[in-house]
Amino acid sequence: MIELDYIEIDGLLYPNIALDDEELYSDLGKYGNLRLKYLHEQKSEMYRELLFSGKLARHCDYMEKSAFDMAERIRGQYLEQNPPPLEDTLARIQVFTLAQDIADECVLHDLIYK
Repeated sequence: MIELDYIEIDGLLYPNIALDDEELYSDLGKYGNLRLKYLHEQKSEMYRELLFSGKLARHCDYMEKSAFDMAERIRGQYLEQNPPPLEDTLARIQVFTLAQDIADECVLHDLIYK
C-alpha cells in the first residue's frame, strides 16, 4: 500500500500528489505522449504505480528516446532496401511516407503498446 500525504482544503482531505519532473512532460514527443496516454487509458495500475513512485515522466521520456531511435533505424533500413527515385518527386515522397508509416507501426507494436 502506498502512503500519501494529504492536504486539507475547506474541511476535505485531498491527496498531495505532485507531478514528477514536470518539465519532462512538456518535452515529451509523439511516442512519449502516446505511451503516457496508453498507460493512462489501458494500463491504469501500471500508470498509478509509476505516477506514485515518481517514475512516470522518466519512463515516458525513456520510451520516447527508445522509440525514436528504433523508428530511425527501421526507416533507414527500409530506405536502403528501397531507395527513392531521384527524378520523380511524388514517388520520392511516397517512399519516404511509407518508410515512416512502417517505422511507426513497428514502434507502436513493439514498444508503445506493450
